[in-house]
Order: sequence, then C-alpha cells, then structure tokens
Amino acid sequence: MPKKIPEGMTELSVYIDKDVKLRFKVACTKQAKSMGEVVNTLLKEWLQTNE
Repeated sequence: MPKKIPEGMTELSVYIDKDVKLRFKVACTKQAKSMGEVVNTLLKEWLQTNE
C-alpha cells in the first residue's frame, strides 16, 4: 500500500552519511520533533538568506 502524503506536501529524497542520519534522528527524538519538521524549518531558514 503506497504511503499517504499529506495535502500540500511532497517527498524529497537525499543521500547523507549514515552517522549524520543517526545523530539527527536521535536529536529530533530528544526534542519530540519529526525529522521532516526539522528539515522543513532548516530549509526555510536557509532559503531566507539564499534566495
């Protein structure tokens, strides 16, 4: 069964170091945030200074 993508959202696939992903996942879990939520915030912040 295909996964349900929330309305107004799209999927982004990237390759990162395994260690970076594990550390990121642990840090997100400690803050009770999803990795997607944090990535979305970081991308928006990056865009504010780079567009």
